[in-house]
Amino acid sequence: MSSTHARTDIACRNCGAPAPLKFCPECGQETTLHPPTLGEFLHEFVGHYVALEGQLWRTLWLLLRRPGRLTREYLDGRRRRYVLPLRLYLTASFLFFLVLKLTSGAAGEGPAVVVDGQRVPLAQYEARAASGAASAPRPHFTISQPVSCGGPGQAACTGLKRFLADAGARMDAHPQEALEHMRTHFIGYAPYAIFILLPAFSGLMMLAYRNRRLTYGEHFVFSLHLHAFWFLALLVIALVPDSVGSILELGVPVYGVWAMREAYGGRWWPTIGRALLVSLLYGVVLTLASIALGLTVLATV
Repeated sequence: MSSTHARTDIACRNCGAPAPLKFCPECGQETTLHPPTLGEFLHEFVGHYVALEGQLWRTLWLLLRRPGRLTREYLDGRRRRYVLPLRLYLTASFLFFLVLKLTSGAAGEGPAVVVDGQRVPLAQYEARAASGAASAPRPHFTISQPVSCGGPGQAACTGLKRFLADAGARMDAHPQEALEHMRTHFIGYAPYAIFILLPAFSGLMMLAYRNRRLTYGEHFVFSLHLHAFWFLALLVIALVPDSVGSILELGVPVYGVWAMREAYGGRWWPTIGRALLVSLLYGVVLTLASIALGLTVLATV
């Protein structure tokens, strides 16, 4: 019989301590071992979120029903009953980008180019071009227009202009593949970019509430909870009809203000002012990050 089959040892196999019970009193490992199964791995993954007395559902219910209360509960020391902030954020982020990746390719009319002032689906354009039809002129991307530099009597091209011109030329050569490549890589890089921006958002919250004498880590907890809600809200908005999604979009900023007041306290008008300040500054950060992410993706075309 294999040594990995079910058996109960007198001593723990992990640390060697006496372990006559089901779990080792020193390291906590099970003393009755068996060969690993697929069901065991699935239970281990799901159990962290669902099996612990409904921990995930209790967390989601509080996150959605009482904006900011989940942060307050964590900071007040009531933590074991809820999913930890980072784990909650990663779960919401994973679900959002997974659904986005699965649905973005099938949503709408798909990639298109502008030919003679009209929007033409890329699949249709490629079919017309492959057939040799005379009515299939090449589309032109804005970034691939001839650059007014580097020629006779012109100033030397800057690195950015040359970069855009070269990327545009590659896109003109294979437009459908290039746009699909950019879409896939943008969705692939976005989760990491947003995660990197979390410290920046936390810093903005610390700036807005600099008179509260809270640690940076406390602001980071609020940032994780708020971003987790944003991912879940955007996930719902992406799946419901546009008419319903437009209404739900109005509730997203309201939730943010409410969450700030619940987590940090204070009166409504100062909270609204702080929310506007953070939104403005974070909008600038997101814009710069989007440009950087777009250039990064463009470089891979």
